[in-house]
Amino acid sequence: MPRPVILGAAALALLLALVAWRISDSSSSEVPFEPNTTPPQAAPLCPWREPASDLKRFFPNATRYEPETRILSSRRLELAERLGRVPTGDENALHIYRCYEDQTPLGAVLTRRVKGACGAIELVLAVGTNGHARGLRLQRLREPEPIAAALQNPDWLRSFEGRRGDGSWKLARDIPDVVPEARASAEVIVDGVRSLLILLATSDPSYSQRPEAAPHH
Repeated sequence: MPRPVILGAAALALLLALVAWRISDSSSSEVPFEPNTTPPQAAPLCPWREPASDLKRFFPNATRYEPETRILSSRRLELAERLGRVPTGDENALHIYRCYEDQTPLGAVLTRRVKGACGAIELVLAVGTNGHARGLRLQRLREPEPIAAALQNPDWLRSFEGRRGDGSWKLARDIPDVVPEARASAEVIVDGVRSLLILLATSDPSYSQRPEAAPHH
């Protein structure tokens, strides 16, 4: 066989082998289309740092608690209406610690970080089964001593007891006023507590079906 014919046949065989390899590689590496079914990412968790002492403080008869996360991203329109503003990204989910005496529900503990004037403030909010705030503690804050003292004043913290998210929440009218230098951080705490109660009532209707009790001062 003439040499040019041999070279042509060899080139054709090489080309066919290359095409076959490309087809095989493409079919083996191709990933079929799959719809995106990944659930929305939960909000960053603010840890509950002292559950034992907080349970003793807010639910003295509690024998256990169970953590739970409720995803709320599908209810943003309802939340916007109830909050009176657009929900923030960390309000797409709510972390709930349900508290029990054996099998009897006592209420829930909610935690959240809010941004104070000088840094993060971590809230621990206890809520009774009737949806009323049962108690509030600031488990961490970075405010200067005079501001921290005003915000951690037991009388001021007790003013949140008995309140629900659908009530009136104006500082210096519905919630006692604080010293002027603490007002900015106090406003953030007030909004944070109100928002947590609304998030809980939205995620679990059993917390929003009872009439509001008179606030405890």
